[in-house]
Amino acid sequence: MDKICVIGLWHQGVVGAACLAELGHDVIAADPDEATILKLKSGKAPLHEPGLDNLLKKATDSGKLRFDSSLQDAVRGRSAVLLMFDTPVDENDQSDLSGIFSAARTIAPALENDAVILVTAQVPVGTCHAIEREIKSANPSLRFAIAYSPENLRLGQAIERFRNPPMRVIGSDSDVALDRVGKLLAPFGGKWERVSLRSAEMVKHALNSYLAVSLTFANELGNLCDQAGADGGRIAEILRTEPRVGPKAMLFPGLGFSGGTLARDMQTLRNCGLAAGVPTPLLDGAWRSNEIQNRLVVNKLHSIFKSLSGRTIAVLGLAYKPETSAIRRSIAISIIRELLDEKALVRAHDPCADHAEVCRALGAGCRDGLRLEKEAGPAAEGAEVLVLITGWKEYKSLDYATIKARMAGDILIDANNLLDADEMERLGFQYIGTGRGRAKRKEG
Repeated sequence: MDKICVIGLWHQGVVGAACLAELGHDVIAADPDEATILKLKSGKAPLHEPGLDNLLKKATDSGKLRFDSSLQDAVRGRSAVLLMFDTPVDENDQSDLSGIFSAARTIAPALENDAVILVTAQVPVGTCHAIEREIKSANPSLRFAIAYSPENLRLGQAIERFRNPPMRVIGSDSDVALDRVGKLLAPFGGKWERVSLRSAEMVKHALNSYLAVSLTFANELGNLCDQAGADGGRIAEILRTEPRVGPKAMLFPGLGFSGGTLARDMQTLRNCGLAAGVPTPLLDGAWRSNEIQNRLVVNKLHSIFKSLSGRTIAVLGLAYKPETSAIRRSIAISIIRELLDEKALVRAHDPCADHAEVCRALGAGCRDGLRLEKEAGPAAEGAEVLVLITGWKEYKSLDYATIKARMAGDILIDANNLLDADEMERLGFQYIGTGRGRAKRKEG
C-alpha cells in the first residue's frame, strides 16, 4: 500500500481521502484552513454527502486516515501527493487557481524525490504544466512527475462515483507516472484510458461542455413545447430510445445549469477560443441561452404579477442539487436574491442547506424579506406562489393538499418538473411546469 497525501479538503478531497484509506492506504489529508481540519478531526465532513461521515469515522478509527493543517509536514515521506481542490469560480465562472498554485509552492521544498503529483482538481487546460513549473522553480533539484485525472464526482453520489468512476482517464507525459497512477487507481473500476497531460485536462472540458449544450438544447426545446402544446418530457423519453442519442441523454427540460461545474468548463473552452482566435459560436450561444433559462422562474412571476413588491413567495429547495447541502452557485440562491431585490417576501426551506451559509451567500438581502423555515409546511404559510426548485425526494411525498390549504394563493411553479401535474391540478393548484405544454393544451 502507498503512503499518500491528499491536499484540498472540501468535497472532492474528503471523499477521495476516505475512499483511498478504505482500500488500506496510509493517507494524510491536509488543508491550510485550521477550521476545516478541526471539523474533520471531530468526525464531521465539511458538507452533507450521503455516507461520508460514516466512511470518515471508519477510516480515522482504523488509523489509515489522519488530518494535518501543515502542508509541508503532510507531504514528507509521501510517495504520492493528490491535489484534490474543489476549484472555486468567480461570479463569471472563471477558475480561481490561487489556492492550487499556493499549495504547489508550499509543498515543493518538502516533497520527496520521485514523488508523483496527481492533480484531480478541475483546472483549465495547461494548468498542470504551470504547476510543474511552480514546483521546479521552488525546488530545482527535485525529481518528480505530474499526472492528471479528471474527477467524476457528483454531489449526492460522490462515494459511489469515486469507487466506480464512469469515465476513467489518466494523463501524463511521463510513462513512470502513468504506470504508478494506473496502479493506484486500478481498484476503482476497469480499464483506465492513458493520454497526454493536456489531453486529460481537455477531456473534462469536453465532457462538461457537451452536457451543458445538451441541457441547453433540452431547455430551448421545452420552451418551444410550451408554446406548441407538446410534452417535452415525453419527447425526451422517446429521443432516449434512439441509439444515436442514448438512454441517459440529458434531454429533460427544466432550469439551466448552475453550480459552476459545467459553466467553468464551458468558460474555459470559450477562453481558449478567444486566446487562439478560434470562434466558438455554439458554446457562446449555449451560454447566452442558459442565462436566459435561469431567469425562467422570475420571468414567470412577472407574467403573473405586475410587481413582486410585497408578494409572499414560498421557495422549496435551496441546495445546488438534491442529496447535498452545497449552495455554492445554486440557482435557487440567485432566484431568491432577485426576488428580495424586487421587495418580495420569501419563505424558504431546504432539507439540508445550512441557514447561516444561506444568509452569507445572500449577503445584505438576507436581513429583510427572507424567512428560512425548518419544515416545508410553514414556508408555504400565507404564500401566494409556491416555487419548487431543487428536486429533493422529500418534496415528492409532501402533503400538497395541506400545503395548498396553508397558502393564500394557488399558483405552483414546478421549475424542474418534479411533481405529477395532473395530481397538482386535481388538488386545485394552478400548475406551471417547464416544457410540458400544458397551458397551450388548456387553451385549445
